[in-house]
Amino acid sequence: MPGPRRNWLTAKRVGLALMLIAFSISTPAAAGRLVFAFSELPPWKTVDTHKHFGGAYTEIVRELAKRTDNELEIVHCPIKRCLKMIQDGQADIIIGIQASPEREAYIHFLRTPYRKLSSDKVFYVPKGKASLVRSYNDLKTLRIGVKNGTQYFDRFDNDTQLSKDGAKDAEASFKKLVRGRVDTVVMAEDQGEAIVYSMQLQNELVKAEYREADRTPRAVGLSKKSAHVAHVQRFEAAMASMVKDGTVRAMFKRHYFDAYHVPRDAFPLE
Repeated sequence: MPGPRRNWLTAKRVGLALMLIAFSISTPAAAGRLVFAFSELPPWKTVDTHKHFGGAYTEIVRELAKRTDNELEIVHCPIKRCLKMIQDGQADIIIGIQASPEREAYIHFLRTPYRKLSSDKVFYVPKGKASLVRSYNDLKTLRIGVKNGTQYFDRFDNDTQLSKDGAKDAEASFKKLVRGRVDTVVMAEDQGEAIVYSMQLQNELVKAEYREADRTPRAVGLSKKSAHVAHVQRFEAAMASMVKDGTVRAMFKRHYFDAYHVPRDAFPLE
């Protein structure tokens, strides 16, 4: 029959084991495992029917995980859910979002951006009609193709006087433009160029003279509730080295410009 000391030791070990289990459950984003809150953002973050996660932004996060000696776990979620996971500390890392005071309250954005410039919002029109949209006011008389649920820029998004024609995706909007069902399609320039060249529409469509500039940088974000924040300098050093040694540029070349056959000078990226 076990003695009191043996019972006490057994109870202590069981208690310790339960504490460890509870800690692992309450802290899903534990050190050594980097949970990536992944929301689709073609062509930068993509997922195919075989659940393969690709795109230049995805590769940047994979390389960061490798250089900081972490095993990457990708969690596929809508953008709002991804941000909530980052806010609650259920995920560690996110990419492809714009910094804002609200987000900076719960996200640490790395000092070295993977992109020095974001992408302008541009308006695609049929070839020969670049002057159709010379200013924002020219939009008031046009049918504008948009992707349902997408935000472009505040003035445009909040303008209820504009005629916006929604579609399930950008490809459908471009098909409407080619068929004359809309007059123009609004798009972030980097996304638009990838679609135009993928659909081989570069000889049929051009960008209008008017564009809404966006010169804000883009940086990888870490959840401030992540266990990895204690080692944020490792991530800072890894990101800085990836930019300095040309790794990020090579990823953009391979997974964007080469993959979608977009000319390197189609728009500013760095």
